[in-house]
Amino acid sequence: MSISLRGATLTLVSSVLLTSTAHAGIFDLDPAEGGYYISGFVGAAFPFDADFDGTQNPAAGAPGDVGAPAEIEADFGTPAHVGGRVGTKLPFKYWKNFQPRLELEVSTFEADVEGGSFNGGEQTFSGNQSTTLFLINNNSDWQWRDDQKIVPYFGGGIGVAKVDSEIQYFGGAATAPTFAVQGDDIGLATVSTLGLTFKANEAFDVYTEARYLKTYGIDAQRNNIATGDPIFNADVDDDPDGITLTVGARFNF
Repeated sequence: MSISLRGATLTLVSSVLLTSTAHAGIFDLDPAEGGYYISGFVGAAFPFDADFDGTQNPAAGAPGDVGAPAEIEADFGTPAHVGGRVGTKLPFKYWKNFQPRLELEVSTFEADVEGGSFNGGEQTFSGNQSTTLFLINNNSDWQWRDDQKIVPYFGGGIGVAKVDSEIQYFGGAATAPTFAVQGDDIGLATVSTLGLTFKANEAFDVYTEARYLKTYGIDAQRNNIATGDPIFNADVDDDPDGITLTVGARFNF
């Protein structure tokens, strides 16, 4: 990991330096102390409502009307969000006070379903939806003094998210789930980040962070599950999003 990470860092730095030379005066760089770190974090995720949309095309034996809408809205609880990162502080600052960091992240949360509706009608809901993120983050520390103890930062990330849905519901006279949104899919994921780092010493930081997360193009199936084995009713899709609030520790070396 060390060799490949150092090589990638040198390649990126060289590319940025070459670009900045061509745009001297617009994006000047100043040297800064770089370094590597690992970090872990824990907190809470606040997923926004799921809005799965599709058109019914039921297989033989499944209830439903061909061409009818399949609109499933699900409300989620507030799950724990945990993850880890490995990163590097790039050895320069831009605009005098901003030092960029690059990091790789793996994180996850699983939200329980607390309610919802089908085609606008209230139903009884249960189940969960889990999300696992694989991200490349680019954040910038805002440092205007060398002895600064509280360092704001901002940035974002891009990568992929694996979303696994098992959202069950029933209505009317039923007493057990009759339909479910089921499936796992991988989609493009993006995050926007605001945070604060509290520098305990050169080796150890504590940080807190707020992020907006969105995943694009997650596909699943609406299945009839009343008879046990799922029977296809409709293809549905959603763009899950939400907010996460976390605290973490960063170990510099």
